[in-house]
Amino acid sequence: MGEKQLVYKPKFVGILRDVFLRGLLLAIAIIILNFLNTYREGIYERHGVDFFGSFTLEIDFLDLGILALIYIATLVVLFFIVRFFFRFVAVWYRLGGETVIDLEQGKIMATKMKFPLTRVTTESKCHDIIEVEIYQNIFDQAFNTGALTIEYLVLSDVDSQMKDIQLLHLKNPERKKQQLLE
Repeated sequence: MGEKQLVYKPKFVGILRDVFLRGLLLAIAIIILNFLNTYREGIYERHGVDFFGSFTLEIDFLDLGILALIYIATLVVLFFIVRFFFRFVAVWYRLGGETVIDLEQGKIMATKMKFPLTRVTTESKCHDIIEVEIYQNIFDQAFNTGALTIEYLVLSDVDSQMKDIQLLHLKNPERKKQQLLE
């Protein structure tokens, strides 16, 4: 590894916010689903019917309308539970990425793991780093983690372009910013 080759990997402490948020949303959706099921079972018991019996005329129209809304809400909540679960699992895949910034050779190489089981490797030229921006919310500040957005210049024979890359879930983003700007 060269003197000006910097390697950045996401850290576990950096994904804690996303894991906590996704887990909290998953728990809230499960609580709502349990509430809907309890209310639905109460209507079933009050009228002495089951799921198939609820479509007969043995049930009054108000409870039939409430049951229809509960069925729709249950489908929506189940959709969100599946979505939250997959997003919860996908957060863990972010730990498999790595970004190497080689300032001597003028390259940025980024490897990211995407859900499910996909690896994306990007390599681009980097002639000069123009700006480095740190993003930290209050949770990130408490754990000294955050994201860096690096804006860099790419020169070619015809023109030049400004590109950027985002490095997520880094530990000590301020120190990493100073390393880049040295």
